[in-house]
Amino acid sequence: MADYNGKTRTNYFSVTDVERFKTIIASCSAEYGLKIGEEKQANGSIKYCFYCDGVIHGLPDRNENENMESCGDDDYAEYDYDAFCLKLQEILPNNDAIIITHIGSEKMCYLLGGCAVITQNKYEYIDLTHEAVKLAATMLKNPEFTTQMDY
Repeated sequence: MADYNGKTRTNYFSVTDVERFKTIIASCSAEYGLKIGEEKQANGSIKYCFYCDGVIHGLPDRNENENMESCGDDDYAEYDYDAFCLKLQEILPNNDAIIITHIGSEKMCYLLGGCAVITQNKYEYIDLTHEAVKLAATMLKNPEFTTQMDY
């Protein structure tokens, strides 16, 4: 049995509240932890990215507890990726987007690739395999086209 190996990274983007952004990232569970990168722009502003070796799990799912204070592992067992993306919307300016790209594989059994695209007003996910099969169906003029991509 093989182990899953993944990598996750974003584009560089602006934030409206740097401290809030850092709190969101620090509150998020990810394999090997999320790291923040910075890139100084020509105009003196700073754009940020985040990345990890592995998968982003999301924010702790605490039911009615909405605050993002850290708590012990026994206090929660589930994580909410959608909640993480929705919190990121709160710190985005209206003219920028966060694109979280994840790729991974389990040896050659399967390959995964996808992106979460987050703007101030919307959040969507695209899956590379799904979009490729959809494109092949269009190119073949066969809406019923399907194929096996893994084993």
